[in-house]
Amino acid sequence: MLRFMCAFRWWLCVAATCVVLLTGGCQPKPDPAALQAAPPGKADYACSYSYFLWGRRAELLLRFEEALEFYQKALICDDQAEFVSEKVPILLLRLERTDEAALWLRNHLEAHPDRAGMRMLYARVLLKQKKNTEAMEQYRLISEQQPDDPTMRLLLAEMHLNTGQAAKARPLLDQALAQDPASYPGHILMAQLCRMEGQTDEAVEHYLKALERNWSAELALELGELYVKSGHFDEAAGLFEDAVERDEQNEAVRVALIHVYLLQHKVNQALAELHRLKIYADQPQRVDLTIARLYARQGQYDKAIAIAGKILEKENLSEARYLLAALLAQKQKYGRALRELRLLDRNAPEYGDGLLMQARILKDQNKAEEARQLLERHLDAGKQRTAEMYILLAALYQAEGRDDTGKKVLLQGLEQFPNDENLLYEYGLLLEDNGDHSAALAVMQKIIAIKPDHAAALNFVGFSWADKKVNLDQALEYIQRAIELKPDNGYIRDSLGWVYYRLGKLDQAITELEAAVRMSPDDAAILEHLGDVYLEKGRARDALRTYQKAVKGVIKDDKDKDRIREKIRILEHQGGR
Repeated sequence: MLRFMCAFRWWLCVAATCVVLLTGGCQPKPDPAALQAAPPGKADYACSYSYFLWGRRAELLLRFEEALEFYQKALICDDQAEFVSEKVPILLLRLERTDEAALWLRNHLEAHPDRAGMRMLYARVLLKQKKNTEAMEQYRLISEQQPDDPTMRLLLAEMHLNTGQAAKARPLLDQALAQDPASYPGHILMAQLCRMEGQTDEAVEHYLKALERNWSAELALELGELYVKSGHFDEAAGLFEDAVERDEQNEAVRVALIHVYLLQHKVNQALAELHRLKIYADQPQRVDLTIARLYARQGQYDKAIAIAGKILEKENLSEARYLLAALLAQKQKYGRALRELRLLDRNAPEYGDGLLMQARILKDQNKAEEARQLLERHLDAGKQRTAEMYILLAALYQAEGRDDTGKKVLLQGLEQFPNDENLLYEYGLLLEDNGDHSAALAVMQKIIAIKPDHAAALNFVGFSWADKKVNLDQALEYIQRAIELKPDNGYIRDSLGWVYYRLGKLDQAITELEAAVRMSPDDAAILEHLGDVYLEKGRARDALRTYQKAVKGVIKDDKDKDRIREKIRILEHQGGR
């Protein structure tokens, strides 16, 4: 009762002296010499109150160091003054003395473990220090102290989710939703947890419950994204159409709806929605740019060209100029395309790609030397270099029969982009063409280490092993992976047939090689492989017919043609006709 009366008198004093403090005040400043800790079990309320007032005055005047000193002295007079103790760590944080604040709070909570507000502040300080595990422990203690309040459980569950600990989050969310089945944050967090665990149907159920409780465009977008990822395009479209009706000026929702329409191949609906979006968009020219790209995808190049041109009449938008040039090139209007590309700002993000397009157009116009000089000047200048520039320049040199110079260019490119898989692949092919198979194989293996799903490199290594009859199991694994990435590639299918042949699985080899021939019917190498397997299987007539087709097909080297002719000669001599 005595403490209650003292606290009541203290609040009356604060109310009465507030104006005095703000104007300088007449409260006598405590004598520091008289300051001493109160005896155990006793508190000097007058001393504590006086120092608190001086501390509050200094805080209002933004003199935080001085305020901190007064508050600390107030606690010496009364270490139980909770209203004062709350001020100290906050001031330490304002003064950016985070470590001191954390230490002060830890010591304070050892003496006063039941003060939930201080524990909450301590948890936030720990998060600021990026000590997430320690922070979560504080939230757990608060949750134990306040078992009827689900707030801490939800907060702790969210932290577990953010750190990828779904298993720890689930029981907390189960408890929170058991306490409050309509909990909006509980359903959102449970939906996110179910998404992490791949439980799409359960995630959708929780999203829908959250939307029932409190609809928002942001939450609708999150659910729509889940629908799209799981291939439920109709549900996503319905959700976004409803969201557009609720919030017609929301650009993000309209863009999401357009995206779904495109996934559904509903191009007309997407175009109609884009035209509506222009009304609300902050940058209508960019919407026009998307419309132009969509027309281009449909092959309606004239419409796309007209829109891009109108955009450029209003704004010098580099994206629009690059698109216009690409469209003109598609229409084989190379002169106009080159003029547009030369107008691109050198600092524009599209400038590098525009330069590559110029070089390709010049190459297609049989102006290879001009294309080469353009790339050389740009690479010498050292601005906006790309790996593709080195690849194209090397190809131009190779077309001139200057393989050594092309190799130097690729090596220069690899100095700039040492892990670019396309540069490495072109370098590996050049090594192979020059007869250095071992070096080429090493390069292709490096590509696979960098990018395990590089189908061409997987095929190169797998076929090389199969041809040498080594590492056949791994060769099969590599080529099967390449087939998954590019199932319609006849050359990879040929490699799969060849590795089956090396493994002695002739029927499977024939199946795959016949499929490869259907995909690439004029390739002599594939036909020769099929003939070899037919011959191994005892089907000499089929082998002979296949070799005869091969010798009429596309053959790079006369030695290959001579080898196939020799096989035909032998079979004809043996009566294989």
